[in-house]
Amino acid sequence: MEPGGQTVLEGHTAGPFQVFADTIAVRQKLSGQVTKLIPFGVFVQVADGIEGLVHLRELAWTPSETPGDVVQVGEESTVVVTEIDRERRRLSLSRRQSSSAGVGRAAGGPAGRASGNSWGPASR
Repeated sequence: MEPGGQTVLEGHTAGPFQVFADTIAVRQKLSGQVTKLIPFGVFVQVADGIEGLVHLRELAWTPSETPGDVVQVGEESTVVVTEIDRERRRLSLSRRQSSSAGVGRAAGGPAGRASGNSWGPASR
């Protein structure tokens, strides 16, 4: 233990992102609110203090030049978790994979399949 006892326990306390990450899985659907538009995508708040990035290419099935063509700040949106990076505390999301149009293409299964809470490809 370091003088003052600060080093031993550092890193052992789970922060809000780690706690949240333990409750979700890749391909899980979440609801949230668009909080910020940036040139390459949007941020969606999916829990208190937790935001994820929806890249521009993941906003819609039809290409868009700017996020404002697809969504606006304050808009409610359903998204799918595409990546959970615990080390960098980043959440990657997709809006287009949450829509019924094209879900079969993106997920490799039939359109309208219920969202799963499991890792890896869906069994056929």
